[in-house]
Amino acid sequence: MDQYEYQGQRREMKHKGRNVVWSIAMDKCLIEALAIQARTGNKIDKCFNENAYTAACIAVNTRFNLNLNNQKVVNRLKTIKKRYKVMRDLLSQDGFHWNPNTKMIECDNDDLWKRYIAAHPDARGFRGKQIEMYDELKIVCGNYQAPSRWAKTKDGSHPTEIRNCEDDSASFLSPSSEEASDTDGTESYTGSPEYMPDGSQDPPLVPPLRQLPKRPRGSDALQDAMLAVASSIRKLADAMERSKTAINASELLQAVMEIDGLEEAKQMYAFEYLNADPIKARAFMTYDPRMRKIYLFRQFWWWK
Repeated sequence: MDQYEYQGQRREMKHKGRNVVWSIAMDKCLIEALAIQARTGNKIDKCFNENAYTAACIAVNTRFNLNLNNQKVVNRLKTIKKRYKVMRDLLSQDGFHWNPNTKMIECDNDDLWKRYIAAHPDARGFRGKQIEMYDELKIVCGNYQAPSRWAKTKDGSHPTEIRNCEDDSASFLSPSSEEASDTDGTESYTGSPEYMPDGSQDPPLVPPLRQLPKRPRGSDALQDAMLAVASSIRKLADAMERSKTAINASELLQAVMEIDGLEEAKQMYAFEYLNADPIKARAFMTYDPRMRKIYLFRQFWWWK
């Protein structure tokens, strides 16, 4: 897809469509696509940029043969965030916890469940229901930021066209069926971002620095030199570890584009998916061209 076709498709996505009924499967696809975009670096200060919405729109349209525009994705994300907040607020209460094995919010006190639901009816849907995409929801709706997000623009500038920065986000009901869910309108959000206090805290962008012990005033130049050498060795080890997982993005894109019978929208989606996951990308690059196609269709089974 050349630059003019891609820009034309983005304009077409922005202006077509009115109301749409979102199914559980569509929500899953949207959340997965936005999680990929967040890991790629298209989520800045808890807000997705226009490239992220366009990629997510392409993913949903490709899988479900739809013609949604970017505004539909923005509006649906608002609904998902509101549901996520209900879940987050519930987990912040004493007595409630997330069980990764059952993929449920659990509470040993039945009376506590009843009292909370009586005071917060929106939380009723979480009792005894599985939440299949909990980790992805935290990435999409929480405070997750890709560590190298400032290096994602080609010209070195910060990404623009950031939308949907609201943080009064909330509950996502478990995708336990394929029934249709809410219908979203086309209102645009123009509010400003706020800090989201999270009872179930997302990983911080930068780990807190350890407080180094104060050195005695009598420490000599030898101790300073030893600290400098230790710091250099640590930086070298970190660089070597990063090089083990590094993937050449240009080679990865070329390998995806060489797969026969894969249309350009799917090529873009596959590249972004693999580029955000070095483990899957290395597995993909290890295979021969025939096996690479099998691998992709195994990852995206709905393409068949």
